Amino acid sequence: MSISNQTDKYAPAGFAKGKLSVAHEKDAEWDEGLREYFAYRDLDIFKQTGGKMRAHVIRPTKPGEEQGDKHFHKVDFQMVYVLKDWALMHFDGVGEVRLEEGSCMYQEPEIEHRLIEWSDDYTVIELLVPGDPETISTAP
Repeated sequence: MSISNQTDKYAPAGFAKGKLSVAHEKDAEWDEGLREYFAYRDLDIFKQTGGKMRAHVIRPTKPGEEQGDKHFHKVDFQMVYVLKDWALMHFDGVGEVRLEEGSCMYQEPEIEHRLIEWSDDYTVIELLVPGDPETISTAP
């Protein structure tokens, strides 16, 4: 089957074609995002997919001395890949999980979790579907 054949079971479904987009680190802009203690670098995937997916790099703006709130995300898909250092998280029904450089985490939809602590240089790439999911706080 050719890639252009829409009956191809491996053909992307539901995503706009978009344009080729390359996000270079040297041109990066770091913005505020969901959490005040992190900065977010958009990788232009949100725009290219019409908001159906987001890919961003996240790094701390403050030392990891305060715990995050307990919350969950209304997502279809969430993945985190740790580029640098570490973080300690707690997931309901699982317990504490330490993410370290090179760790890749698939986070099931709507699992309640909280960030417990993180290193000063903790840096991750996060992928989200949809690209702008609702986040529900469940405890301070």
